[in-house]
Amino acid sequence: MKFRTFVIAATVAIATAATGFAQLSMAKADWARGPVQYLMTREEKAQWNTIKSDAEADQFIALFWARRDPTPNTPQNEFRDSFEQRVQYADQHLANGRERGSLADRGKILILFGPPTQPVRNVASPQQGMPGTPGTTTNEAEQNAPAREQIWIYDGERAQQEFGTPRVELHFVDQMGNGEYRLETPRVDMAKATEQAVNAAITQPNLTKVPTYQTQQPQPQPAAQPAAPEGPVTTFKTAAFETAVTGAKPAANATISSAQFVAPTGEPYVSTGLVVNGVAADAADTMFGAVTDSTGKRVLAFEEPVTLTASKGGNVFAAKTLELPPGSYTETFGLAKAGAPVVVTTAPIEVATPAAKDAAGTSNMILSNDIQTVTKAAPVKTAYAFGQLLIVPTSKFTNKDDLNYFVEVHNPGIDATSNAPKLQMKMELVDGKGKAVAGAPLTDVQAAPLSGKPGAGEYAIVNGIPLSQMKPLAPGEYTLKMRILDTVTKQSYNLEQKFTIVA
Repeated sequence: MKFRTFVIAATVAIATAATGFAQLSMAKADWARGPVQYLMTREEKAQWNTIKSDAEADQFIALFWARRDPTPNTPQNEFRDSFEQRVQYADQHLANGRERGSLADRGKILILFGPPTQPVRNVASPQQGMPGTPGTTTNEAEQNAPAREQIWIYDGERAQQEFGTPRVELHFVDQMGNGEYRLETPRVDMAKATEQAVNAAITQPNLTKVPTYQTQQPQPQPAAQPAAPEGPVTTFKTAAFETAVTGAKPAANATISSAQFVAPTGEPYVSTGLVVNGVAADAADTMFGAVTDSTGKRVLAFEEPVTLTASKGGNVFAAKTLELPPGSYTETFGLAKAGAPVVVTTAPIEVATPAAKDAAGTSNMILSNDIQTVTKAAPVKTAYAFGQLLIVPTSKFTNKDDLNYFVEVHNPGIDATSNAPKLQMKMELVDGKGKAVAGAPLTDVQAAPLSGKPGAGEYAIVNGIPLSQMKPLAPGEYTLKMRILDTVTKQSYNLEQKFTIVA
C-alpha cells in the first residue's frame, strides 16, 4: 500500500497546487500536472505553488532543467532529452485506455527508472504461474489468452543502484481485462526509491540562475527572412552514433527489412525493422540509424528509446516508421546501450511511388515465422504492427516453422450484401530451380479490415503454412508466389517473396 498511498498523496498535492493557477495561462498551469511532476522535489512543488505569472513559470522551468543538466558547460541537456524520449514512448505504447501513457503506472516507472533490464514478460492471467512453478497450467487456451499481467524485471547493478537490492520484479496487472495496467504493491519501498531517483537526477542542487552559453559578442543581424520549412533531422545528438553509422558495414548477425504500407487513414508510410541474433533482449535501450539517398546525401537520422521484442531462434527485433519520398536509399540501423553502440548494419531499401489514396492494390508480401499478439492495439502507422498483431519479418525458416504471410489489400471491391470484400487466393511454392514443390488452388480467403470496421478502406490477409506438416524442404532458396483475385472488381494481383530454408 505504500506506493498506492504515494500516488494518492501526489495527486492531492497536484490538486492543491491548482488553486494557485488563477493568473497562469492554461499551458503553463498544465506543465506541473504532466509527467514532469514525477521529477519534482517537495521544495520545487511548494515553490511552483507560489508562482503568479507565465514569466515566473518560464524562469522556474528553465532553472528546473538546468539543475538536472549532466553537462552544464554545453547548451544540450541530455537529461531533458532522455525524459522527453521516455514520455513520447510511454504516450505511444503504454496508455491505459484514455489515460495518457506517461501518466499511467508503467509510464511513471519508465520515466523514473528507465526500461527494465530484462524483456517484459506477458502473463495470460494474474493467477497463472510461470512454467515449472506450483499451480502453473500450460494448456493451449491459456497460452493463447490475452495478456493480463506484465512483469518488469530490474536486476544487477541497475537494480542495486535504483532500488537497493539485486533484483526487483514489478507486476502490472489488468484486473478488468480492459487494457488498464496498474502496479501491484511491490516488495521494495517505492516511495524511498522514487525519492532517491528524483534527488539523483539533480546534478547542480545549488544552482540559482540559468547558465548562458554565449561566448561571442552578438553581431548585427540581417533583415529577417521568411522561415524555411523545418526539414527532417539529419544529425545525431550522441557522437558515438555518428561514428558507428559512418563506418557501418553489413553485419552477419543483423538483418534490415523494409516494406511499404498504407494506413487506414490513407497515408503511405515505410516500415523498417532490424532483426539481430545472439543479442539479449536487455542488451540495448536505444535504436539509432540514418538514411542516405542515391547520391550519398543523408536525408534522415534517428535515435530513440527502444524495448526490444524477443523473437524465435534467439533473435531480438526493433522497428521504426520512416517517412520517405520515392527513391533508392541506403539505411543504417543500430542498437545501443547507455550510449554505446551494440550492433549496427546497413542495407539498401527501395521506396516506390505510392498509389493514390483511393486506388486499389496491395502492399509487399511480408513473411514471418513469428506473429505476436499484443495486449493493446498499436497506434496507426506503427512499424510492422497492425491492430494487436506484431509481425517480425524474416527470410529464413526451418522445416519446424510456420511460413506466415501478411499482405495489405488497398481499397478492394465491397460486396453490397456483406459490406465486405470477396477475395480469392492461389498459392504456389517454388524451389530455386523454378520447380513447384507445393501449392493451393484458387479458394476464398478472409480479409480483415485494418480500420476495425467493414466497408471501403484497407484490409489484411494474414495466414500461415505449417511447414512441419509438409514433406521437409531441402535447405536452399524458395519463392512463395501468390495470386489474389478481387471477385467484385475482377482485378487480380500477383505477388511473390523469396525465402530460405535453413537446416
